[in-house]
Amino acid sequence: MAPGSRWIIRTITVAVLMITQVQPAPGVADTAGARKVFARYVMDSSPRGTHPDEKVAVPWRLRLRDGRVVTLADVLLTNPPRWPVLTPHGSQVGYYRKPDGAWVVRDLTTGKVRAVPGKFLSGGAFCLLSPAGRFLVECDPTRQNPSYQIVDSVSGQTHTIPSGRYGKLSFSPDNAYVLVVRGPGNIEVYSTRTWTVVHRGTQAGALRMGGAVVAYIDTRDSPAHIRFWDLAAGRSTGTAIQVPLDEIPQVLVWDRADHLDLLSYRENKYHHGLIVRRSGYRWRRANAGMRVLDTFTVQAAKWKLAAEDNRF
Repeated sequence: MAPGSRWIIRTITVAVLMITQVQPAPGVADTAGARKVFARYVMDSSPRGTHPDEKVAVPWRLRLRDGRVVTLADVLLTNPPRWPVLTPHGSQVGYYRKPDGAWVVRDLTTGKVRAVPGKFLSGGAFCLLSPAGRFLVECDPTRQNPSYQIVDSVSGQTHTIPSGRYGKLSFSPDNAYVLVVRGPGNIEVYSTRTWTVVHRGTQAGALRMGGAVVAYIDTRDSPAHIRFWDLAAGRSTGTAIQVPLDEIPQVLVWDRADHLDLLSYRENKYHHGLIVRRSGYRWRRANAGMRVLDTFTVQAAKWKLAAEDNRF
């Protein structure tokens, strides 16, 4: 991944989140927000070196920013397998739960699990989980006229937004707005209170609090820059932020405190033909002097990064 049904069974609820202590993954994580738990990526249990075309091996696991591995032992195995989905920052994870087949959202910091009201077929798939796990985006690319089915994980109510590009959405950090990409240069921003369009524009990107400004990655020149676009005014705004020359920008994510975080990819670094730094990923706080939050290499055969579904 480098750049580029439901059964009702009486049961006693037990703790199914198993945490296995392992040696920290290569890299260093910022400890200023140590009380909050974030996952770097979801992975299966295939041994490293497994060919990507081979079937996934369960159970699913999460690699956390502190290096620990969390095993999601209560995930329902579907055919084909449905990957658990992470929120953009990786603080919550959603998946189908066994034995009842319910769709649940787990908070990685508190360990609390809540079931989404309603019935959802495990043969379908959720392709995106909004900040704090509030909304799930159900995807079914087999539909003749694909549409976004956005499920409120609190009420279970489903909202349908007609035709778009699957995975090309961005929720504001408070979930008050969602940006939908209709096609190249054609975006709409909906209010999630009224489900009506409040802004239209041409520039997609990570949606900021207020639903009117997006941050996007501009790679037309080297080094790449992060720029800002005001959808309400239809013009650029703010000051561009330069991305470090040796990093390939991947995803931008806002939080409720108006922090803008960048996930970037770093390629192998060589010296006299020898690898002196292996490829990996880095989280930076873009609007705080590009401060490094986390640096890591992927230790998995098959994986999916937090925020990967938020890439434009």
